[in-house]
Amino acid sequence: MTQAMTHALTVHQMRAEHCFAYLIVDPDAREAVLVDPRADRVPQYLADLEERGLRLRAVIETHTHADHLSGAAELRARTGADVLLSAHATSEVATGRLQDGDRLPVGRHEVRVLASPGHTDDSISLVLDDALLTGDALLIGGAGRTDFQNGSPAALYETLHRRFAALPDGLTVYPGHDYAGRTHSTLGQERQTNALLRLTDEDRFVSALSASRQPKPANMDAIVAANTRGLRPSPRIMPEELAAALGGAPAPLVVDVRLPAEYDAVHLEPSLSLPLAELPGRRDELPRDRELVLVCRTGSRARLAADALPGFPTRVLEGGLVAWQEAGLPVVEGKAHMSLERQVRIAAGALASVGGVLAVAVSPWFGLVPALVGAGLVYAGVTDRCGMAMMLGALPYNRRRAPSAGAAPAGAATCAAPVTDPAAGSCAAPIDPSAR
Repeated sequence: MTQAMTHALTVHQMRAEHCFAYLIVDPDAREAVLVDPRADRVPQYLADLEERGLRLRAVIETHTHADHLSGAAELRARTGADVLLSAHATSEVATGRLQDGDRLPVGRHEVRVLASPGHTDDSISLVLDDALLTGDALLIGGAGRTDFQNGSPAALYETLHRRFAALPDGLTVYPGHDYAGRTHSTLGQERQTNALLRLTDEDRFVSALSASRQPKPANMDAIVAANTRGLRPSPRIMPEELAAALGGAPAPLVVDVRLPAEYDAVHLEPSLSLPLAELPGRRDELPRDRELVLVCRTGSRARLAADALPGFPTRVLEGGLVAWQEAGLPVVEGKAHMSLERQVRIAAGALASVGGVLAVAVSPWFGLVPALVGAGLVYAGVTDRCGMAMMLGALPYNRRRAPSAGAAPAGAATCAAPVTDPAAGSCAAPIDPSAR
């Protein structure tokens, strides 16, 4: 966690994987607003608020998220805080709407709302005295991609080159995501180095973003739907607690909602494989008189599964299979099916080799192929999210059902528009930084 003073307001940055949430605090009034909270971090947010002695006045979403589950509905249920979104957002969770130019009081100070469409049509940024919380409108070295959720390259150009134009260079930029370990920048630095801010010709800007094609974030449609209607709070169970329960009677039924290929590679024993995508049509296979513990890699897919099972006694394994293994608890590892990791290595090596040969034999332009593969591998290594794994995971070979069998791909695309850097293939937007 890093923090920066903005005169009387303090911005506390909280990172979870590649996502940032922000706690904006008036330390004198002991009042706070929380920006872009994740569902899997709600206990940590509540503990932090209690430790600091703060009253949560509001939760603000900079846009309707497609790559992670929002904690706004649960925080509303637990604290009574307002949930504020853009007036353009479709939401059953919002208790208030934000317009361009609105000023939101935080204690005795204010945060200004700046409409920032482009990544999505409901995107907003928040302006403090010397800080700018950009959501996905502007990322470090890039910006949010514009190819889903009513995104628009033309609207993003308007935001970056006209709406942000009046803002001073000295503003500290706090983005909604980063895929390379960075925490903040300045608006002046982005104007000097960010390829999207340096591409000032509107037609070329729009053409560059319109030409990009990336995988959608994993389970995007289900995540957007859950964030729109408000994700129901999911009771949680810790790994050690589940291990003890499995040794008792009656033991809960562990339901693994990952892909079959993921399940084959490693899973809890005993467990039932029921991929998230198949859940709506197979709910009748699940008992209603026995506790279900829903498991995925880190917990996000399991929360979606719990939300899709109203009336069933469910709990979600906190931290997912990753937390279970980190606790040193036993798993079953399979060897019959080639892992997605190996498939990615083979596919990436093949693409790089073919691209290199074609670059020598046909045209130097084919040299872009290994360069893009390399950038994708850097991104996957930094973020543990791989667009190639997501595409391979969708192949029939990887969706075959194991005899005892798993629901979203092991690798996920993100929200960044490709800028030919490690963020490419994310919720971020793509262009060639040599374009001027």
